[in-house]
Amino acid sequence: MRFGESFADVEMNPLKLVAHFDKLAALARGDDVFPVTVEMDPVDYCNHRCWWCVDPSHGRTTMPQAFAFRLLAELRTVGVEGIVLKGGGEPMLHPAFPEILGEARRLGFEVGIVTNGSRLAGLAEHVAEHASYVRVSVDGPTDESHRAVHGSDDFALVTQGIGRIAALRRSRSQRHPVIGISFAMDHSAAPLVGDAVRLADELGVDYVLFRPPFFEEVGRKPSMSVEQKRELLSAFERHGKAHSGPARVLVDYWISDADAGTLTASASSPRRGGCVHDGFNGIEHVTGRCLASPLLAVVAADGQVYPCCNLRFLPEWSVGAIDYDRGTTFESVWHGERRKRIMERIHRTECIRACTHPMSRYNEVIEYLRGPRFHQGFV
Repeated sequence: MRFGESFADVEMNPLKLVAHFDKLAALARGDDVFPVTVEMDPVDYCNHRCWWCVDPSHGRTTMPQAFAFRLLAELRTVGVEGIVLKGGGEPMLHPAFPEILGEARRLGFEVGIVTNGSRLAGLAEHVAEHASYVRVSVDGPTDESHRAVHGSDDFALVTQGIGRIAALRRSRSQRHPVIGISFAMDHSAAPLVGDAVRLADELGVDYVLFRPPFFEEVGRKPSMSVEQKRELLSAFERHGKAHSGPARVLVDYWISDADAGTLTASASSPRRGGCVHDGFNGIEHVTGRCLASPLLAVVAADGQVYPCCNLRFLPEWSVGAIDYDRGTTFESVWHGERRKRIMERIHRTECIRACTHPMSRYNEVIEYLRGPRFHQGFV
């Protein structure tokens, strides 16, 4: 396989950030920008009951189809490039999900989908035709383990849907959608890591992602000790290194505050590298600021706009609500006084307690561009 033929070379290549260098440079100068990506929550409710859910306070709101279409049109006008349909809830529960997905593609967006997979089988044709990627939160690689996490009895239906999309892609000789399955596991699930890797190969997906649950970010007490978490990460790594099948094995090395308190200054962080030491969980802990937040935004099912995926459903972090009937647009919310005040708080990382550091790599580039850039004349 030549370079560029693998999704790891292209779609998941972290160097894609250079495509947005103009916005990174603008943020370094202190300017504001519109997002590259917007996460849209078609609904704020779910048909699963995951015990570690990062959005545990589900509601009963469905984003009106007309609102979704108008929002997509506006986001395209202001230069947004990617739409992620997620939640909030289970996005495929929206009665007009196929229409929203199709409209986003018609407008030229790249579209990602994050789902529990319960509706995939019935919507496989639409997903295979329009999505750039789909990531399915499986979390338990067997019927019993899936039920224990999700509180549902649809493991067979979930895997059927994943396999169906993979089969459609093969039959059409398509590169997209990139298909991934994710597993948020605690220490008790460590014996099932091998089963999860085998499932990925059996279903024909591109990758399997392992991570511990984000307990601290949702205000819950972790179900495992720091030592148990390290043992779990070691299990992820062992199976990844031993794996020779077609699916790529990825590990998220998110480090909780409890973890960081046990590390020494001589250690290196698998997530951020050996150059960042204070906290080991993103450059934001070192600089005390986050300047990359404008690259991403969330629009919830009720029209509330949040400046980061980790701040979804936290009312004190909403930057405003879109209401087209009253003339309140995404653009007016984005340039509004409330967002300016919220961004000042984000720049001071007042939100770091709820952060899993999705913008760390972008913040590193922005911090470098802020200077002083000594030795930039050397390659």
